[in-house]
Amino acid sequence: MRPALPKCFSGNAYVLASIMMAMGELEDASHECIIEKIREAKNKVNQEYVRSYVEALEGPQQGSSLPPLKELTLVSDWTRMPFHNIDFFHGKATYACPLATPLPQVAYFMQSPTDNFGVDIRIGLEPENITAFSHCFLSMA
Repeated sequence: MRPALPKCFSGNAYVLASIMMAMGELEDASHECIIEKIREAKNKVNQEYVRSYVEALEGPQQGSSLPPLKELTLVSDWTRMPFHNIDFFHGKATYACPLATPLPQVAYFMQSPTDNFGVDIRIGLEPENITAFSHCFLSMA
């Protein structure tokens, strides 16, 4: 990355790569089509994309083309970070994952510790939304 992150930087730095689809289009699209759109968006992230992204974040927010985070559906792929492979010197952990999600509006895809081809989805919710989410989620069962 140019310029490089400062030597004292510690943590994660990321930019959002996104796709835009109307709800009807999303419902009608195949999983393969959606995955391909996501792959294309990720492949467009380059130095110029990062520079434009940072400029947009640092610029005036009024009239910005960036919608507020609460209006977005964000999905983050953490499947390459095998949290369940952590070893605390007593053997492999049964399960490990971050206690709190960095952003409450994001759904995180994580490797399943019990199924090599499975994915766990961790959804960060703000406390005031948990009851409504639980009601909707459990009513689908």
